Amino acid sequence: MRDEEKARIILEHLDEYIQVNWNFKEYYLKGIRKGLREIDEREQKNKLSSGN
Repeated sequence: MRDEEKARIILEHLDEYIQVNWNFKEYYLKGIRKGLREIDEREQKNKLSSGN
């Protein structure tokens, strides 16, 4: 699943807990995608360092 799809799912579920201002949807999605990329990078880094 692509980060875009993951970000949309996260944002939809976040709306269940807080009032999401949908006028800022694109900013929220950008932030979530950026966070997902950082998570992927850290996971890859951890795999490399634990494989030694």
